[in-house]
Amino acid sequence: MGVDSETGKQRYLTETCRSPEEAEAARERLVAQADCGKGFAGKLQFGDAIRLWLASRDEYVAAGELAVSSQRTSRQLAETHVIPVLGTIALGDLERELVPAAEALYREVGRCRLRCRGRMDFEHYERGRGNNRLVRDLQGHRCGKRCGPHECPRASASMLRKVHGVVTGTCGMLHRWGWMPGNVSKRIVAPAKPPLSPKAPTTLQVAALVDTAFAQDADWGTIVRLLLVTGARRSEIVRSQLKHVDFERSLFFIDPTKVKGTSRWLALDPATMALLEGLRDRITDRLAALGRTVTGEEYLYSFAPDHARHGSAGYVSQRLKSMGQSIGIETHTHALRHYAATELIVAGVDIVNVAHRLGHRSPKSTTDIYAAWRPDVDRRAASLLAGGLRAPVDPLPDRPPRDRSAEQPHRTGPELEQRICDIRQRTGWGPRLIRKHLATEQIGIAESTVWEVLRRHGLNTSAHGRHNRAH
Repeated sequence: MGVDSETGKQRYLTETCRSPEEAEAARERLVAQADCGKGFAGKLQFGDAIRLWLASRDEYVAAGELAVSSQRTSRQLAETHVIPVLGTIALGDLERELVPAAEALYREVGRCRLRCRGRMDFEHYERGRGNNRLVRDLQGHRCGKRCGPHECPRASASMLRKVHGVVTGTCGMLHRWGWMPGNVSKRIVAPAKPPLSPKAPTTLQVAALVDTAFAQDADWGTIVRLLLVTGARRSEIVRSQLKHVDFERSLFFIDPTKVKGTSRWLALDPATMALLEGLRDRITDRLAALGRTVTGEEYLYSFAPDHARHGSAGYVSQRLKSMGQSIGIETHTHALRHYAATELIVAGVDIVNVAHRLGHRSPKSTTDIYAAWRPDVDRRAASLLAGGLRAPVDPLPDRPPRDRSAEQPHRTGPELEQRICDIRQRTGWGPRLIRKHLATEQIGIAESTVWEVLRRHGLNTSAHGRHNRAH
C-alpha cells in the first residue's frame, strides 16, 4: 500500500483464505484496494469526499427531489461532527480506519451532542438572530442570555441516524464513482432506529386548541383548523394560496414541500369551507384598501398587507406551542398531523386513503407510524373477540353475590386511565410525579393504582421514561 506518512514504514493488506480459489479472489480484491489506496493517498481525504457528496446533493435540491431542510441538516452535522473527527482520514486508509473511528464518533455524540468529552463547564454562544452557534474560541466574545452552565445533552436516536447518513452517503458515492472497491460503511454498526411513538392530542384538547386559536384571531383559527382537517404538514399549509382552494367543489390542493410526487386534492367539510370563504373575504377587503384586486396568488397565511409573502413555518410552531401552554396543553404542529391520522384509522378509513391524505408515498409508512393504540379501539376489539363466545354457565347459581366495594373502593375509569397514559407518554414521569400532578387537578388516586394502570398498558418500563425525557 506504499509508505505510511506517519511511521515511514511500508503498509500491507492481508487476508487469510481456506482454499486456492478463495486466495485468488482475495488477491484480485486486495490488488484493487492497493491500487485505489495508492492513487488517492495523500491527495484526497474523507472530509473532501464529504464536501463532494454534499455538493452532489445540491443538484437534487435544485431539482426539487430533496428538501432544503434535509440538506441543511446534513451540511450542519457534517461540518460540526463528521468532518472534524473523520475528515482527516485519507481515502486509501478508509478500509482500516473508518469503521472504528465512526463507531467511536457515534458513542461520543451519543454521550454529549456537543462532544465536550467532559471538558466543558460553560457554554458560549454567538450573539444575534438564532443565537445557536457554539463558540469555541472565546477571544473577543461577550456572553449573552443564551450562555450558561453546560450539562451534557444526549443526542437523540434521530440525530445519530442522520450523522450515520452522512458517512454512509459519502461511502456509497465513493463506491459508485469507482474511487473505492467496496462500501466500507456497510461494516459500521449503525445507531438504533428511533422508536415510532406518535403522541396525538385528545379530542377535548383539540377542541380547546381550536377555540383558543379563534379567540386570538380568525385567520389563525382557520390555519389551525386546516392543519387538523387536512393532516398536512405545516410547510404545506403555510405555502398554500387562494388558487389552491376550489370553492365550487369544496376541494383543497396540497403542493408538497417534502416528498416529491405527493401533490393531492383533499375534500373539505362545509364548516371548513365556510371559514376559508371568510378568509377569502378578509383578504379581498385588505387588498381593496390598497387599491388592488384578488389574483389567486395571495397566501392564506401571511403577515404582509397584500398577502404576497407567506408567513414563517417556524412561527406557526412557536405560536401553537405557546398557545397550548397557555391552556395547559403540551403540543406541537406535527401532533395535529398525528391526531388526523389516528382519528381516520380509528374511524375505519382504509389505509390507502389515509396515506393519500397525509401525503405518504406508501401506505406502509402510515401503518408503521400512525397505527397507534387507542382505548376506544381496544374496547371495540374486546367486544369483537367476546361476541362469538357463549356466556359461561354458573356452576353455583345459588351462591350469594360477593361484595367487592371494600376491596376496591375507587376503580379507575377509562377517562382517568387515558389521562394517566397521556401524562406518562408526554413527560416520562413515574407514578409518584403523576399522582402529584393529578392531585393539583383535584383527582385523588394512590401511587400503587397509577403504577398498576401503567403496567396494564405497557408503560411501566424505565426505558420508556428515559426515551421520553431524552426527547
